[in-house]
Amino acid sequence: MSGLGDSRRLRAAMALSRVSGDIVNACGEFLKSSSDTSVSNLETNITRLLRVASSSYNESARAMASHYATERGWLRAEIEGLLRLNSQTSQFRTRTRDITSIQDQIQEHSTTLVEQLATIQDLEDARTSLEKEIHQLVLNQGSLLEAIERIDSDSEIRALDAKEAELRVLRKKLLDEEMSRLGGVFTRLLALNQRGEVHTHRQAIGVLTRYVKTPLTALAKEPDGYPELTDLLEGVCESIESNRIPLGEKKAKKTLERAKQIINGSLKPIQKEARSAFSARSQILRSPNPRNLRSRRSDLRAEYARSRASKESLESKIKSTFEEASLLGVQAKTHLDTIDELATKSFNKSIPRELREGILSLTRETSHQP
Repeated sequence: MSGLGDSRRLRAAMALSRVSGDIVNACGEFLKSSSDTSVSNLETNITRLLRVASSSYNESARAMASHYATERGWLRAEIEGLLRLNSQTSQFRTRTRDITSIQDQIQEHSTTLVEQLATIQDLEDARTSLEKEIHQLVLNQGSLLEAIERIDSDSEIRALDAKEAELRVLRKKLLDEEMSRLGGVFTRLLALNQRGEVHTHRQAIGVLTRYVKTPLTALAKEPDGYPELTDLLEGVCESIESNRIPLGEKKAKKTLERAKQIINGSLKPIQKEARSAFSARSQILRSPNPRNLRSRRSDLRAEYARSRASKESLESKIKSTFEEASLLGVQAKTHLDTIDELATKSFNKSIPRELREGILSLTRETSHQP
């Protein structure tokens, strides 16, 4: 080119050289991209190559026109080919954008489905373990009940239980019949004394406390005629009559009637029966065998109660596990149906039947409560 005398021809040759060099360099950069590049990156690289080629061509096209029309036409055709390729790439990307989005949705639902199925399996394993624990507790409870029944069948324990039952009957009779209306008054009197609203002798408070906590035992331990209770009731009657213990007219009348009956000896028969029953029970417990058996039975009953509480706790856990697994099963089926629908509409392919049935079988197992 340095030997050309025509300056216009020289400028045209330099322009051709410049645009050719720019395009060669741009193509070299383009060819550096990976063969497995994404469509998005391919479109970006083509656009960059097209921008460099078009810019360089537009700057040099006029200078080349007079002497290198053929070369300019060839370059223009190549640039137009790049334009078409860029347009085709853009159209392809637009068409595949929805497919890519659907693939992403399917992937997201699939990931969630796999996680839920794994959790369902973990919950099922946990439920199986809990059921085994419950089975073991049931076996243990059977052994405990058999041991308790053996103790119950002992002759001395049967005699002891009979006396205990007799004492319970007497205790109920004392509270519900013989001393009805007085229990509430005794409790109220203790509360008034504690608050300092009435002042009662310390010995009377002791008697009052025993008859509130263990009325039958207190009565049985008193001498004949229960003088301590009688003295206490006389003081109570005086307090009611002087309205130091306000009860209301009707209630005060009935309470006074019951107190005076007791003062006059209405509790003597039940006192005698209670002494006899307590004495008989003490006689039975003098022997070490019934004492040991009763203590052993008490321990067994406590262990049985703990076992039942543990069983109820485990059953509650199983229920919670079942409810959680059932909810996950419903959600997993929803994800499965969504995946199937997306695949069918977009790719005309459905989930294989065996795979679908296998997944549904896991979710159906969680819908049956044990």
